[in-house]
This record gives sequence, C-alpha cells and structure tokens, in this order.
Amino acid sequence: MKNKIILFLMIGLSFQCVSQVAKKKEVVILNKFDLEEVKWFKESGKGVIKGTAKFKSKKGKIRFGSEFRIELQPYSAYTYERLFTIYKNEYKGHVFVEDGVPKFTPDPKGYHETRKTMCNSKGEFVFSNLPDGEYYIIAFMLWDKTGGGLMQKIKLSKGETKIIEMTNF
Repeated sequence: MKNKIILFLMIGLSFQCVSQVAKKKEVVILNKFDLEEVKWFKESGKGVIKGTAKFKSKKGKIRFGSEFRIELQPYSAYTYERLFTIYKNEYKGHVFVEDGVPKFTPDPKGYHETRKTMCNSKGEFVFSNLPDGEYYIIAFMLWDKTGGGLMQKIKLSKGETKIIEMTNF
C-alpha cells in the first residue's frame, strides 16, 4: 500500500512538472501587432543588406550554405517583444533548437508577412530594394535535430548598403 501511494505521488509530480514546462512554452505578447506600424515595409527603396550566416551547434559543428533560410522583418513593438523573448537581446543573439522555441499568443498573420531568401552555398544572402527603416534579420538552420537561429537588428537610411556577418561563434 505504501509503495502504491509513493507511485501515485511520483506520477502526480511528474504530470505537474510536465504541465509547468508546457506552460513556460507559451508566451503572451503584450504589444498589439499593428499593420499601420509596418506598412512602410511593403514599399520599395534603394537600401541593401548583404551578409553571411554561419551557425555552430552545441556539439561544435559549424554549418552554413543553401539550407540556411533568412527572413527580414520590419521593426515594430510586437516584433521587438517577441524576438527579445527568444534571443534575450534587442540587437543580436542566437538560440539552439534543443532549448525550444515558445508558442506566442497572439500570433497574428501579419507578423509572418516577411521578406525571405536563402543563403547560397557560401552562406551569403542579399536583400535589395529596401525602404529606409529598422529591420530584424533572422537566420534559421536545422539539421539532425540540432541547429538554431541567429538574429540581428539593422537600421537603413538614405538608401545605404549594409554588410553584416551573422554567427554565434
């Protein structure tokens, strides 16, 4: 009887721990996503962002190349809050897929309307015809249940070209 009680207690604690982990994975974003705040992003401009992206796994393996997806997002209060939650930094950061990525609420469709590209075999990427503004560049690479993401904030003005290097090493 004593062993059954201990077993039930252990099962109960296990479910409570799993429940708490699941709760940690959902994050409520307080700032509202406002399409008016990012409407400039759909315009054409003369700005260019060129860069390279390389990622080092927790086991020390460095990857780069054509499987690296790059997204460009306009700055907004919603985007800032969401990316700061993931990367723990406003300007630059990285995360490992093994550490998990939270589910965000709300998760508006407009947030996902980004400019996307892929790196070439050398890990290089280019975004052109960009309007002046503040951007977040997010690079994702996943392989063999590892990998992760890189984030960097960029400001373009007067049709300038910025060259960046995105790495976590």
